[in-house]
Amino acid sequence: MKIQIPAMLFAWLLLNSIQPALATARPNIDASSCSKISTGEGPHSLLPLANKQHLLISSHDRRRFEKQGNIYEYDVMSGQMRILPRSGEPPHLEFRPHHMDIRENNGETLLYVINHDDTTPNSRNHSVLVYMVHDDSLSFRQQLKHPLLSSPNHLSVTSEGDIYVSNDRRDGSSNLELLLRQRKATIVHYRPGKGWRVVAEGLSFPNGIIAASNHVLVSKTFGNAILEYPRKPDGSLGSPRTVLSLPLLDGLTESPNPGHYTVVSHASLVDFLRHQRDGRHPSASTVHEVNIASGQSRVVFKDSGKRISGISAAVHLGNSIFFGQSFEPFLLRCPYS
Repeated sequence: MKIQIPAMLFAWLLLNSIQPALATARPNIDASSCSKISTGEGPHSLLPLANKQHLLISSHDRRRFEKQGNIYEYDVMSGQMRILPRSGEPPHLEFRPHHMDIRENNGETLLYVINHDDTTPNSRNHSVLVYMVHDDSLSFRQQLKHPLLSSPNHLSVTSEGDIYVSNDRRDGSSNLELLLRQRKATIVHYRPGKGWRVVAEGLSFPNGIIAASNHVLVSKTFGNAILEYPRKPDGSLGSPRTVLSLPLLDGLTESPNPGHYTVVSHASLVDFLRHQRDGRHPSASTVHEVNIASGQSRVVFKDSGKRISGISAAVHLGNSIFFGQSFEPFLLRCPYS
């Protein structure tokens, strides 16, 4: 989740935020068996390379937003963590990675990365970077920039190369949209050779997004819901249906169970913002598995913030589930029970 709010607005939210209760259900992992894996600050996005049993990890210190970040690779079998060298980038590119997705194309593995090009999150200057993934490095292919990338949070890439991006604000420099939870945010779509366009609007902080062949799923942080949009052949979206409602939703990823997805729910916006300002303040999270067809969900992991705070994503790989987070420099790995 990408929420950066100045102190005065934070104080207002502290006095006015409603803290919704978390759902409860039987977890499917033994939390006592979880272990921390050191990585760079803010390992927000995790991508499994299943054929290699590796994870790609985007890392950026969001408490010191002006700093630049890295892409890490974690070998699940050996436990080795390393920074992937990047080559071929344009001169003066500043690398602040956020969410990522991956695409296989004619034997090549392509990595798509949301990049924040300015030193502040309250900016309209963002892009999508495309890299080719090699065994031990990344090579730059393309930078996609457009005014419609106003405040990109998550992205999803189809097998054909279409890109869907959730903008959590229509105006990336506006704190008023966040403060008033205005319904101005958008989903934008890119098709190679056709360019960018808005395909959904009137949203309040859309966050996670997954594009499939015939639908697009979007989790809303302030809207407290997962939406399912019909996806048309030209890439445009029809009217959405609400799959289910859960509080303060964040990252959305595929589950090993067909037709199921995992989504993160934060317990309290106030706690999340406190944790953003000071890592000593915990921020509780719950990870749900959702059946998209039925709208039913169950809890697979829940933590008060003692083990991990501000979970951003949950990814299944091998015999474990891995949790990323927005600020602290580690992943949490939990074997299945």
